[in-house]
Amino acid sequence: MRSQHRLRGKTCFGWMWRSVFIVIIFSNVGCSSNALQKSSLSSVAQRLPGLHIWKQGVSSFLFGANDTQEWSQNNVESSPEIQEALKAAHFSLMRTFFFDKSPADGHHTTDAEIEQRLETVVNSGMTCLGVLQDIFTVAFDKHVVTYAGSRCQLYEFGNEPDDHGISIETYLQQWNTTIPLLRKINPNATFIGPVTSNDQGNKGFMRAFLEGVKASGILPDAVSFHWYPCYQDTQESCLKKAGSYGQVAEGVQALVREILGKDIPVGITEWNYNPGTPPPAYGDDSNFITRFSTDALRSMALAGVAFACQFDIASYGGYGRLDMFDFETNQPKPQYYAMRNLIQLYRLSGTPVQAESAPVTALSPTTASVTHTGPLISRGKQIYCSGNDAGAGGLGASINGLYGDWLFWRPSFSALPSWCAIHVGAGPTRLLLTWDSDYTFDYISAKGLSPQDYSIAVSADSTNGANGTWRTVVTVTGNHTRVREHLLPFAGQSWVKMTITKGQTQASQPYVFIDQIDLYDVSTSLNDTFFFSGDSITAIAYDRFDASQPSFAELIHASFPQHFPAMLDGGEGGWDSDGAVQNIDLWLTLNPDMHYWLLGWGTNDAFKQVSPDHFRANLQTLVNKITQAGHVPVLTHLPYMKVKGLNQEVQSLNAVIDQVSVAHGLISGPDLYQLFLTHQTTYFLADGIHPSAEGAKAMNLAWFQVLTPILYH
Repeated sequence: MRSQHRLRGKTCFGWMWRSVFIVIIFSNVGCSSNALQKSSLSSVAQRLPGLHIWKQGVSSFLFGANDTQEWSQNNVESSPEIQEALKAAHFSLMRTFFFDKSPADGHHTTDAEIEQRLETVVNSGMTCLGVLQDIFTVAFDKHVVTYAGSRCQLYEFGNEPDDHGISIETYLQQWNTTIPLLRKINPNATFIGPVTSNDQGNKGFMRAFLEGVKASGILPDAVSFHWYPCYQDTQESCLKKAGSYGQVAEGVQALVREILGKDIPVGITEWNYNPGTPPPAYGDDSNFITRFSTDALRSMALAGVAFACQFDIASYGGYGRLDMFDFETNQPKPQYYAMRNLIQLYRLSGTPVQAESAPVTALSPTTASVTHTGPLISRGKQIYCSGNDAGAGGLGASINGLYGDWLFWRPSFSALPSWCAIHVGAGPTRLLLTWDSDYTFDYISAKGLSPQDYSIAVSADSTNGANGTWRTVVTVTGNHTRVREHLLPFAGQSWVKMTITKGQTQASQPYVFIDQIDLYDVSTSLNDTFFFSGDSITAIAYDRFDASQPSFAELIHASFPQHFPAMLDGGEGGWDSDGAVQNIDLWLTLNPDMHYWLLGWGTNDAFKQVSPDHFRANLQTLVNKITQAGHVPVLTHLPYMKVKGLNQEVQSLNAVIDQVSVAHGLISGPDLYQLFLTHQTTYFLADGIHPSAEGAKAMNLAWFQVLTPILYH
């Protein structure tokens, strides 16, 4: 898809028939096969010069991109801004084309042009993967390898020969005669073939190549192919094919082992959603391209792909639709941010991405990933309580996993102080404690039924909560929230006790209600924690009542039993983004250990006809403060509402949400507008604004569907 013919003219998609059969989503990739590839990746992939193994065994070279023929004067080679953005995000591998003659005007390539390509790689902080485009211009190919020297140690021989009228016999003849010459020039370089237009190549090109090099003994150091899975697909159909990258890669890996009898690195050196000229317009949809790119790279990571290059950086590819940067403004597009987020997830802090002379930037504190488990460990443990004078559910009600069910720890004011102690057992070094009192609508209210003053203590030697030595680790006065979290030091301890000393002075009843106390083992990570911030729609949707189940947390646990996210509902009825800005500092202080902040602000702004500019300023303030606190904000579209004349306001604010998400490189939340528009007969309460029980379930499921491929395996 690199020549002028394929970028500018009518494209032949005869090879695309394979994609019709590949409708495999990310979650269906086979576990046993993935385990095999991941275990073998470090040994075979490290043969590639400059490659590093990042977290979870992922190759650093998975995050590459293409610098192809420039069809625009403004491109990655001419734009220092684009190069700096690539470097800042730690993109790793730049696939750059060395043409004997320019496909644009036919002039012979000069050394100055070769130099510019090499300097672009260096200035972008990346490693060079050179494409020796014309396999018949041996003198030029030898000159490139000589001129580049140690600045380029990875080369592909040709580019889609199977799609450019080159027979396998001719390609093998050129490979067998030219590769030994190039290896003699640079013995340290890696040479890669056959660079086919799809995983198997037209007319079995990949198999024939492997059989031919086995017979000749001129083996490749790695093999590569290209994969664009979608052709004449709808957006929904195309998104389902994002997970096909891992499957086709595993097929090539198996073919290599079958024929060569060993593993060698396998790469996908061009990938994107569609190779059309131009490709479908849905590629401009930020939610689609973020989901597609994330799912594609996840499936490659699980399959043990050694190197991969997005097509392309900024060369007017697919009339600009495939470019990662806007070639007119030099600004990153959503696909850049999707890849950057995954780089932050996998990259080891302090690990160089290219040559050792390249500067290394440490990861920012906002780097987000669920790379360790945060299991919920309090369910089913022994619990002892004192002063629980009216709790309907008995002692175990506070750790039974039921929220808002009227089975609770409920001491009367006259019975205070009252305590409950949980026998966790030894092992964890840190615990995250959350408690819920779900009988007040708003997150913060002085009239609620939550505790106002309380303390939390730990013990190593108690046997019943009353005896033993206790050390107080948390003391709270003046609390008015209905949910709260606390990080507890727990090394050498085995018990946790919460003691309530005062209820709310303006409480509607003279009692304190505690639905649940949840304890999470966060000894290695606090990343699996989520705070839902928003208005009354948020308050209803994420309260975890039985009618709203399964919640986001329960959905994650059902699919990934090793995980059970901590999930807090911070909904405030009637509030708008002005109120959120005024209170965000307080909320951050109250929830210092919540890593992901899922923001659902804007519905009341739409009712008040707040200007998009004012709303944008408020969102930017929220995002900046959450990011500066070391957390990760995620914005979601406002839901459609059955209110006449309001949805134009909602859509204008949703456009602002998209703009802020792209500008800050945020993970995109679910499209709740389309969700409620599509299900308006079943997802609303009678007011046409707030979610019904089915709507609340759907909102939790929507977050699960969006965040799972990004944060969980």
